[in-house]
Amino acid sequence: MTRIISADSHMLVLDEHVLAHLPSDHHEAYLSQPGAHRKAGFTAESGGSGASGDASGDAPKGEWDPHARLADMGLDGVEIEVIYTDPTGGAAFYKLDPRAGRAAITAFNSAALDFAAVAPSRLVIVHLLPLHDIDAAITEVHRLADHGARALQLPLYPGDAGLPLYYDASYEALWSAIEEVGLPVSLHVCPPAGRGLGKDPTPARGIFQVMPPILMAQPMVELILTGTFTRHPGLRIVLVEAGLSWIPYKLDRLDRVYHKAGWKARGMALDDLPSEYWRRNMAATFEEDELGLSLRDHIGVDNLLWATDYPHPDSTFPNSQKVIATEFAACPPEDVLKMTSANAARLYRL
Repeated sequence: MTRIISADSHMLVLDEHVLAHLPSDHHEAYLSQPGAHRKAGFTAESGGSGASGDASGDAPKGEWDPHARLADMGLDGVEIEVIYTDPTGGAAFYKLDPRAGRAAITAFNSAALDFAAVAPSRLVIVHLLPLHDIDAAITEVHRLADHGARALQLPLYPGDAGLPLYYDASYEALWSAIEEVGLPVSLHVCPPAGRGLGKDPTPARGIFQVMPPILMAQPMVELILTGTFTRHPGLRIVLVEAGLSWIPYKLDRLDRVYHKAGWKARGMALDDLPSEYWRRNMAATFEEDELGLSLRDHIGVDNLLWATDYPHPDSTFPNSQKVIATEFAACPPEDVLKMTSANAARLYRL
């Protein structure tokens, strides 16, 4: 097997590491927010199945220790991981006083940079932005780029944090700054507020676990149909952890309605078919999705990024090599190469 790149893995940024970068006058505010108290050991979404974990149910040590992470990657046959620090995109930080929130996100990113510094060519962090202050977000984009960052993340639903949706004109300068540094932006699936999923009554949040395609479809369609990619052709958006099988239908529906409803003639800012913006400007991650793989030519093989989702319950760790051999058995080698490494290497400049 050639090099493997996981396009969606996770880490736990410990409080002590954030506080080391955070001015002391913001410590109390940081520790008061719901996302705080990140401690080594058990986490709600992690199991104890890692080489660096134990039988007690604690999270694998590789979730917060970069040396243990590299050991687990070696065990799993994964050369590089694209690593998410917070699936919500830092939503809890927006509930703080704006000044404290900005400082907390910067410190959080700095702690994640420390983690990656152990092996920067193998540990690729997806960094947060202080979206509630566009000028500060632009400053952080450039700071991160100067420190060698390769990816950014925004909340899936900014409206849940009281922020404008992504087609609002207030984001135009931010999109331009992100284009300038050439960093892709991720939208990671998470339960949105106001749709009932935050109070999922089923054991193990069963409703939420099967809803990601529905949750991801709205921001995907909004970004395409509001002309964001027409105005910012260099912007790259990655849809994370929502699978693939739903995408062909959505693309077919977009193009079909584009023609039937005469969108371009009626003033919508689209120079091309919606599916063309998908293929030029967007990508999606997946772990195990046999149906989606069978439809890969309808999605675009160049837009697909395989992932381990380490160390979450959906993870293929420590059996990723076996999973790849089984999952991609019907795919030609050139497609396997693209989806398991080449596409990610191109997107993240690895």
